[in-house]
Order: sequence, then structure tokens, then C-alpha cells
Amino acid sequence: MARIMQHLGPEDYQSKRHIRKLLRLAGASKRDVFFDLGCGRGQLCVVAVVEFGVKKAVGIELHKGRAEKAASEVQRLGLSDRIEIWNEDYTESDLHEATVLYCGHSEEVEDLERYENELRSGSRFVSLFLPFVGVVPSAVDYPFYVMDVPFRNTGDVSAWISKVLSRKASVGELYEELDTDREYRYDKRVFRRLMKQRFGV
Repeated sequence: MARIMQHLGPEDYQSKRHIRKLLRLAGASKRDVFFDLGCGRGQLCVVAVVEFGVKKAVGIELHKGRAEKAASEVQRLGLSDRIEIWNEDYTESDLHEATVLYCGHSEEVEDLERYENELRSGSRFVSLFLPFVGVVPSAVDYPFYVMDVPFRNTGDVSAWISKVLSRKASVGELYEELDTDREYRYDKRVFRRLMKQRFGV
């Protein structure tokens, strides 16, 4: 049940300001196919199509009720020809068509390998609150991080932390920041496991 809950999109609406911020940061344009992994009620897909002109948007939502609400809203707006809502677990979805992806969930152990293998070169992955552990983001506008595919991996923990916090800091200072700043939402056990696995710390 906990695994399923991690893959559900947000029940509440994200602000349009934050949606625009992440799409601008990713450079979303009419050349792109946008995927929202855990799309909730589909508002990111609507903004991506209407305001940024992406040629297609796909919202993937495991919660049946939210997926149905998203699909109904897309139909009401007359955008069914450009927005698809898939009622499924995004970890099992076919992502090959995506050029811009957004996921608001914290990283899981298998994510990096999966996305490295599945995403096309030149696509951009936008994460919320933290980039993948060990992946250097190409652009940051907190709380969003953009990672270009192929991912730029680093074994230099200091270099990675400086990108995460936008300042030099030790590993201890990173944990202190994550634990005291209420805005950061992450799975501590998984994060510490990934830090040890990828940096040995």
C-alpha cells in the first residue's frame, strides 16, 4: 500500500505560478511531448499544452478517481486531441515518446537506472525538491531541478551538494538542511541508502 501511495499524483492543485516555473525551466515548447508522472487532476498537462504549446501531453495517474477527473476536464476544455490521461502506475508506463518529464515524487532506488535506459537522448527530466542522487542538474530554480538525458553523473559528493543547495556544504550540512527545512520532502531511508551507494558516505 505504501508503494502505491508514493505513485499517486497530488490531490490538491499546484499553483499555476509553480507549474509555469517548472515548464519554463525545462524549456518546454511546441517541439516537446510532456509527461507528468503522477498527474493528479491534470493541471500541468493543460498548462503545458495551452500556454507552452507542447504538441502533446500525457498525464499518468494511478488513482482512478483523479484520473477520471483529469480526463473529464481535458474533454471539457476540448483538448482531448492533444492530452492523454493514462490510469496506471507510471513506473510501468512506456515513456519512450517523452521529451520533457516531470515527477513530484522522491527518488526510489531503481529510478535512475530505469530512466537512463528508457528516456531518449536530449529529453529533460524535472524533479521536485531534489535531483537524483549523484546526477548534476543542468538548471535549478528551487524547488525544481532539470536533469538532461543522458544524465551527467558525478562521484564528487561536494560538487553534487553544491548544485543541490546552490552553495558549498558538507554532507552533514546537507542532512541538516534537509531535516530542518520543512519544504524538503524526501524519504530519508532511501536517500541515505542512495548517498552510501553512489558516494560511499
